Amino acid sequence: MRLFDLFMRRAGVDRAAINRRQGMSRLTIVCPRDALGAVRKQICLDFGAAGLDVAQFQIDSGRDADFASACITVNCPPELRSELMSQARRLRANPAVRHVHFGTSARAAA
Repeated sequence: MRLFDLFMRRAGVDRAAINRRQGMSRLTIVCPRDALGAVRKQICLDFGAAGLDVAQFQIDSGRDADFASACITVNCPPELRSELMSQARRLRANPAVRHVHFGTSARAAA
């Protein structure tokens, strides 16, 4: 293993950064454009109160002019995974949110 670590360091791969990425998750939500601002604000407030760090919030206009898609990347350590799942369930229950897709950032579909 030490030889492999030496090889990786010389190749410029930061294994610590790779390990940090394992704590990243992504939620994709679809909601009406006019409700997106309120939903975004509520997500940031709720996630922050739960101890989850929203690392990135990307908005995609999509095909339908009335709806927008938001991809939320969250720094989520393993001990807070259940809280992240709880937040995803709360988002699904929000009447303004039409769809929620939950998954790790490597597997999430845009």
